[in-house]
Amino acid sequence: MEEASESAVALPPAYRHPSGVKCIEIARHMSFCLGNAVKYVWRGWWDPDHTVTGDLEKAARHIREWLSMEVRPRMPMCHVVTRAVSRFATVDQEGRFSTIVRDLCRADFTHGNENAARHALALIMAEIAKRKDTNAA
Repeated sequence: MEEASESAVALPPAYRHPSGVKCIEIARHMSFCLGNAVKYVWRGWWDPDHTVTGDLEKAARHIREWLSMEVRPRMPMCHVVTRAVSRFATVDQEGRFSTIVRDLCRADFTHGNENAARHALALIMAEIAKRKDTNAA
């Protein structure tokens, strides 16, 4: 079976950042739980319907799972990720999205940095609450 080339597969808009960075450029260098958290934050944040919270709730679940692990994998620091995060941080006007992704990378690349993961989780939960308040109004 022949593999589809990247150009042949349409990348959904929710996986592209206005800076040109793709979610996979970061998530593929991360551990399973935090890589998935990045994917769900990315998809939930850039979803055209900004009132949906499902993907953000999945991201929170993956972060909680990582925090509950007795032994956490330590991923090697990747300069590709560092450059990608700094590229899209300049485009993120509010700074919350880039802070979440940066904190999740920091947690993964600096052995078990729980504070960074907890900070990202708090920002995600605040965004979920904000979206739920918007839906209730």
